Amino acid sequence: MPSTTVATGTFTSRKAADQAIRRLISSGFARNSIAMHRHDDDEGFDVEIHTRRENVRRAEKVMHDASLYSIDMNDARRAASGVVETARAHPALMLGAGVLAGFILYNLIPRSQERSSGHRQTERKSQTQRRRRD
Repeated sequence: MPSTTVATGTFTSRKAADQAIRRLISSGFARNSIAMHRHDDDEGFDVEIHTRRENVRRAEKVMHDASLYSIDMNDARRAASGVVETARAHPALMLGAGVLAGFILYNLIPRSQERSSGHRQTERKSQTQRRRRD
């Protein structure tokens, strides 16, 4: 079994510690190798991760660099409100997009019965025309 080292990080709130744990997990570190401990004086939380020596630096960087991995909810709200404002400002564009989406969906629906019945009708017409000639 390879030797492991402990990388630690100290955070002032549980929310910040939980976010660090989420970043570690999303970066590929195993959840069962991560532990969170509350300080005795209620002034923060420690996050520990048992990892190989070559991954200690990466784990500490992921733990402490929230700007690389977090998406602020205010940014998401601003993006969503921008979409709504664009839709309100350009209703004709939204109508066109809806019509285009409907056209695409209509063409994706299989119409095997319609095509086969149309083929049968053309066969019948050609047969009746042949009979008339004969």
